[in-house]
Amino acid sequence: MPDQLDGQSVLLVGPGWLGAPTARALSSRGARVWTLRRSPFVAERGGEPRAPSAEGPVALQGDIRDPAAASGWGRALPATLDAIVVCLAPSRGAGDTHETTYAASLEAAMRLATSRCCRALVYTSSTGVYGRTDGGISHEDDVIVAADPKQHALLAAEAALRAPQHATTVTRTILRVAGLYGPGRDPAPRFAAVPVDQALDVWCNFSWRDDVVAAIVQRVSDPDPAYEARVFNCADGTPLRTSAIARALGAPDAPSPLRTDNTMMPRRSNQQIHVAPLLATGWRPSMPSVLHGLRALGHGVAGLASEVVP
Repeated sequence: MPDQLDGQSVLLVGPGWLGAPTARALSSRGARVWTLRRSPFVAERGGEPRAPSAEGPVALQGDIRDPAAASGWGRALPATLDAIVVCLAPSRGAGDTHETTYAASLEAAMRLATSRCCRALVYTSSTGVYGRTDGGISHEDDVIVAADPKQHALLAAEAALRAPQHATTVTRTILRVAGLYGPGRDPAPRFAAVPVDQALDVWCNFSWRDDVVAAIVQRVSDPDPAYEARVFNCADGTPLRTSAIARALGAPDAPSPLRTDNTMMPRRSNQQIHVAPLLATGWRPSMPSVLHGLRALGHGVAGLASEVVP
């Protein structure tokens, strides 16, 4: 599987907790990388964007949804881009939401990809798009009926990439990521301090940040030859019950029976994420379960043999 991007030009939109290490990973493989963010940044070399090089990505400031702004930050980009990666999250400080951010940003990214002759566009979506609460298995080709605004927004963003007018030579990948965690985003407090019978016992799914980065880099390096939008679920492939994670972290058992119903609880994700299509591409998670990841974050995890921890 190709993993080198020597000389290829890549724009990454949204260099946050996931996007920034993705930009660095792309750069380390030889790509010339530009990042675009809305919030201010500290520019290098006298306040001017530097030329892309082995030193790392170039930081640009602007909003991909603003066509007028493209004449500003867009001038720093090459006339032809090989790929665009979109790692979005609504900004509370900017007062936006999933509904105001996602679809418009993906439509703008698709227009830019077409005008700059991109061969690939990769978008990190969310397995929250399924909205499943019955504990079943969520597949990439499931028919989804949106039940809340976030689902509507996620589906609208994906639809922006699937639109018939975008049947171009741009290969589009939608990575539906589950339970993103890693250094600086530790899920353990959600489980360790709560007696297991006080939490709704549901199926949950996780993705170690570096494994998601690897999936993005792989899709940029080796996109499918068919010029159509492809959907891949991205998770470690080991769904676990919340009660199992809590017990592994040493949460106490309370005397009352474990609750498994949700009749009196708010709507909550309860699903098992299917990841076979992504595994079929050759991608493999370095953290085969969230228990391995929790141990890598420094937590004691009961019932996990140390010799199998990466």
